[in-house]
Amino acid sequence: MTLQHLWKRTWYAVIMSVILVASFPAGVAFANGQAPKIAWESNYEPGIKIFEVFETDEGYTMIGTKNKKAAYLVKSDADGNTQWEKVLNLRTSNNKEVIITAAYYTQDGGYLLGGTVPGYQSYYYVVRTDSHGDILWEKEEYVWNYVEFNDIRETSDGGVIYSYNKDESFGYIVKLNAAGDLQWMNSMEMSKFDPYVSIESVSETSDGGYIAGAFRAATYLLWKLDASGQSKWLNYHGDGIGWVVPTTDHGYAIANHNLRTNQSNLIITDWNGQERWSKDLGVNGTARSISRTMDNGYLIGISNSLILCDEQGHILWKKPVSQLTKALPTKDGGAIYITSYENVVKLEGQPAI
Repeated sequence: MTLQHLWKRTWYAVIMSVILVASFPAGVAFANGQAPKIAWESNYEPGIKIFEVFETDEGYTMIGTKNKKAAYLVKSDADGNTQWEKVLNLRTSNNKEVIITAAYYTQDGGYLLGGTVPGYQSYYYVVRTDSHGDILWEKEEYVWNYVEFNDIRETSDGGVIYSYNKDESFGYIVKLNAAGDLQWMNSMEMSKFDPYVSIESVSETSDGGYIAGAFRAATYLLWKLDASGQSKWLNYHGDGIGWVVPTTDHGYAIANHNLRTNQSNLIITDWNGQERWSKDLGVNGTARSISRTMDNGYLIGISNSLILCDEQGHILWKKPVSQLTKALPTKDGGAIYITSYENVVKLEGQPAI
């Protein structure tokens, strides 16, 4: 995993509005606006880097790498105690070592992993496993230039959607069926103003299409595609790297940075990606994640803060956090987050007000 990728990437959490949004109740503020207390913390041994966390029926699953190369899967109980772990040394058909940079926990308890073979003459690689981490199928593609794998997610038809970049000038979104066969591909090229383009995230929307969050010409943008991968619209919002999640009325909520105010902000758009309103969040860190809570608020992960907002963008609580890389609301009304790619922290749940 490159330093550039570590800076801008964390398992984004964009939640599919049909299947995945519905199960998370809000983390609710104390009456005085204080953040929940820490329930437990897991510190991983040197050499392990955690970049994804998901809640399971039994507790949590964390996904990352071990010794910078092998894929590392771990499941814990609700109190963070490790129940199961597995290391996968993944290789292409010609025995080139794969470094995993994106992952997802599937509805059947398995895993989707995406990564690359580093170098100029590179490969990208996708694998699906069962709940035991055993490989069900693999897909690899030769790419004649440097490639960076950014995001991977399960779709409602049991298939896979993912995004990757090539040579920093081309971004791609690819849809596979449940067996790993290609269904369609679409791409975004550099603009004449800036040679760099990166499709950071992609997820399914309630209309069966897809929403992608991308970075081009130093600006964050939303790219809407229909179910067959055809472009519907493209709109620019804010500066730098951002993250997006669907709203209840088929619009979108974006967490990113406002260069003018030097503040992280929350932007709400309509169904066509047009901005309705935005609010500064009072911190100047880098956006790392945004997730919708059960009461339609937003848990926003910033590199130096964890913030809970209601649906109107009012801050319910704010917690300073050093080197946060991803945050997720939990079923008990709390939250779980990753810091420094090495520590997983669970905040206590709070009863609904």
